Amino acid sequence: MRRPTLMNRLARQLSLWLPLWLPTAAVLAAVIAANLWALDVPERWDLTSGQVYTITPQTRTMLAGLRRPVEIVYFYDYRNRSHRDAKALLDQYAAIAPQITVTGHDSMMQPAEARRYQVSFAGSGIFRSGGRELRMSGLTETEFTNALIRVTKDAAQTVCFTDGHVESDPFSLKSHDHMESEAHPGHNHSAGGRPLDITERHGIGMARDALEALGYAVRKVVLTRGPGVLDGCSVVVVASPQQPFLPAEAAQLVDHALAGGRFVLLLEPFVETGLAPLLDLFEVSDDGYLVTDETSHYWTDPGTPAVSDYARHPITRNLPLTFFPGAVSLSPKPGGLPAEVNVVPLIETSSDALVAVPAEAQARLGTRHARTLMLLANRHLDGDRAARAVIAADGDFVTNSFFHILGNGQLFLNAVNYLAEQEDLIDIQPRTYELPRIDLTNRQMLATFTVSTLVLPGLLIATGGVVWWRRRREGGA
Repeated sequence: MRRPTLMNRLARQLSLWLPLWLPTAAVLAAVIAANLWALDVPERWDLTSGQVYTITPQTRTMLAGLRRPVEIVYFYDYRNRSHRDAKALLDQYAAIAPQITVTGHDSMMQPAEARRYQVSFAGSGIFRSGGRELRMSGLTETEFTNALIRVTKDAAQTVCFTDGHVESDPFSLKSHDHMESEAHPGHNHSAGGRPLDITERHGIGMARDALEALGYAVRKVVLTRGPGVLDGCSVVVVASPQQPFLPAEAAQLVDHALAGGRFVLLLEPFVETGLAPLLDLFEVSDDGYLVTDETSHYWTDPGTPAVSDYARHPITRNLPLTFFPGAVSLSPKPGGLPAEVNVVPLIETSSDALVAVPAEAQARLGTRHARTLMLLANRHLDGDRAARAVIAADGDFVTNSFFHILGNGQLFLNAVNYLAEQEDLIDIQPRTYELPRIDLTNRQMLATFTVSTLVLPGLLIATGGVVWWRRRREGGA
């Protein structure tokens, strides 16, 4: 009998293994071909929970209304995943809006191009339109969309923060950066009125960073330097002053309002601000007492009212829950408003809110009812001009401690955008890769505890008892 040759043995082994491995090889080849095809096709399916790779409807609306041609030159590092994602995002912009042309350069592989455009770092973009040029460093849709808005607008907007009265600092670190010392233990925001100690000065660097990402210039103004310091300010922010404004400073703010100025006023309980002339101009007053809400508050602090139901207004559109650590109650001045003044409540507590009032004011202010925590006041001037102010009964919600939680930061940005007549920026917020998180009010936590810990186990026990009892009766019968 002839022994099989080596070639025969190999052919036999191949005939046995080929049917097994051929499907696997075919699938592998198809996967490789699909990946090669995907590199050249901008279409993608976004399976992330936060839809971080999908262009938002707000950006699509802005791109649909784009009329000017825009040239974007973007420098990236191909080895960096976030840079590649940013370049792909810009390609999506160009696919949606034919007015946009995108050119990408790898700054490491094409250093001559980086030198020609005077770019030093990967992740930098140059936006050009109508003779204007904007340079930015960014990777996100928020930064790109607002760069497009800025480069296609005729003028930039400036947000001015008053300084000199221990206001919250917009040029602080972007963290909860004030110190808590033994002199002020506990650090309860809802107590209202922070101690006049430089180590207790709150920072609002996150708010400034977000404003700059939206295209605003941010600067401080010191009113004691004399008239004219508010010239060029699109919106003036008074952020939780702890020392009163001088009468001459308050008069400057009133004059700016009478010239059509726009304000965001963030007040605090138990603090004399010296802003009464400005509040009188808008026919608004605050009772000066701390608001507590046993029905709807953040975590376990009744002195931090939480709100999720808002008046219909562009400032509160699509706004998630907000909360206000230590707030006073706002209201129009008694006696009725003059015809030229309009006051619109934006944010109100539940109907069970109270204010901590002394005994002599208990009958007048101590009843339970909804309290206004933020309002919009308009005073019509001559012609089409009007003075506007968004007045909030608390300023802590803007600080670095709380700006990034739920809707607090979005509320502040929406107010600035509305006053600056930049409503196309409202709701354009950065999306992140944060892990899922649920924040509940005390009522929601109580309901969750009752249902999960008492009701459902009780139903299970009762069902088991009924089954046992019926089987016992059937067995006895």
